[in-house]
Amino acid sequence: MPVTLIAGPPCAGKTTKALELARPGDLVIDRDAIARQLGSSRLHMHTPYITRLAEQRMRAQLVQLQTNRGITAYVVRCLPGATQRQSWVSRFRARLVLLDPGIDECLHRARVDGRPPGTFAAIRQWYQRYQAQPVAEARPCMDCGRPALSARCKSCCERLRSGRPWRRLQAQVFSEETHCWICGGWVDQDLHADHAWSRTVDHLVQLRDGGDALDRANCRLAHRGCNTGRANKLRAKGNATREPLIVDPRSI
Repeated sequence: MPVTLIAGPPCAGKTTKALELARPGDLVIDRDAIARQLGSSRLHMHTPYITRLAEQRMRAQLVQLQTNRGITAYVVRCLPGATQRQSWVSRFRARLVLLDPGIDECLHRARVDGRPPGTFAAIRQWYQRYQAQPVAEARPCMDCGRPALSARCKSCCERLRSGRPWRRLQAQVFSEETHCWICGGWVDQDLHADHAWSRTVDHLVQLRDGGDALDRANCRLAHRGCNTGRANKLRAKGNATREPLIVDPRSI
């Protein structure tokens, strides 16, 4: 994978690991390094102003990283929570390197390196919030059927639903059709999206069964309630023949 997320507590050796793995031309995104580029005289625990600027610049680099998949990058971040790490892994399609030397070793390194006093509190706080990477029970994505930790897998289906091509296709269906293809009833297109009789676009052939998400011929107008009921029946029928999925989130 082109992106490697290196997580762990302060003094775990995240930056050292990133520089060890990176080759010439690779990108290392590290807030401490950015802070020093902005003029900070400290190696760690920068002033609030510099920290805020460095965080903003780091976030801008991460946005660019999402749009340019050809870059090999190493991202340094603390991320004590398992959910946080899973989110970042999914967001960047990254592999995870979690460094956990133990709290005693981190505190020892902080003393030997002469780190600022705030480092010790940051280490203890990280371990108070730390959650080991769980092996989560994955459910099939409601669209494509691949393992997902939420209703839709973020890598493809959730991104599709927020994309411009999907919105254009929705607008076309809404302008060309007036009745629900499932029940035959008229669809009031002015109802709030949460209403059971509001408008939705349904796929004749479900994505998990090989249907084309952006094919106009595969999309029809439907009531939200009819769409949900039909999808639930199809998923229940399909899941009855499937084994439960237990996967490592890092592989999703």
